[in-house]
Formats: sequence, C-alpha cells, structure tokens
Amino acid sequence: MTAPFYRFPDVQRVVVAELETLAGAGHAAIETPTDLAERLPFVRVMRSGGYSDRLTDHGVVDIDVFAATYTAVELLAEQIRQHLVGPPPPIGVLDLVEVEVAPRELPWGDGTVRRFGATYRTHARRRRA
Repeated sequence: MTAPFYRFPDVQRVVVAELETLAGAGHAAIETPTDLAERLPFVRVMRSGGYSDRLTDHGVVDIDVFAATYTAVELLAEQIRQHLVGPPPPIGVLDLVEVEVAPRELPWGDGTVRRFGATYRTHARRRRA
C-alpha cells in the first residue's frame, strides 16, 4: 500500500488564474505572447525561486505588468499588489503573499510597451493530489 500523494500547488498557474480577474481573460499567462502589443494590458507570472520544507512551499514569483502607457501600467501593477497582499489573501490555496520588491518600472525594448515588475513571496501548503 502506498501513502497518499501530497503536492504543492503550481504557484505560477494559481496566480495567473487569479490575476485574470483583474487583467481580463486571456491577459495573463506564464509566458509573454508574441503579439504582446495587441493583448495589452498583459500580466506575466514567473516563478523565480523559493524553497520548501515538509509542510510549506515558499515560492518567489516575479510579476510583470505590460500596458501602453505609464498611467495604465502603474495602476494595474498597484491593483495587483493590493489584491495579492489582502487582507485576507484572495487565493484559497495560498496562505500568505508578501511583497519582496514593490512594483517599479523596468525596461522593455520595443519603445511602445511600458513594463512594471514586482517580486512576491507566496506560502502554500501541500494538498492531496
């Protein structure tokens, strides 16, 4: 007899699904689309690190927000920050979300798209698979 399998949630996919409620369906993913300029605003979520112990995954995710203007990108980045840190955390499988690096403008090479990036630490316990 084997023990039940418990896994940590895929934090990238969990956060993408949640942020589609702010950016709109099809406007958030784990990869930047090739037609980015036509899909603005857009939110990209990428896990960039973290660690886990026996109970909790402490994932670090980078969230990039893309929009056509500074005003639009800054507003959506701040809405995302406020939404993720709560209170309470909005995502049922995440116990806590903390800001490691606040949203700030970052370069994006094409000159027509503005980008804000932020880094968050997420905390999620194992779930039965």
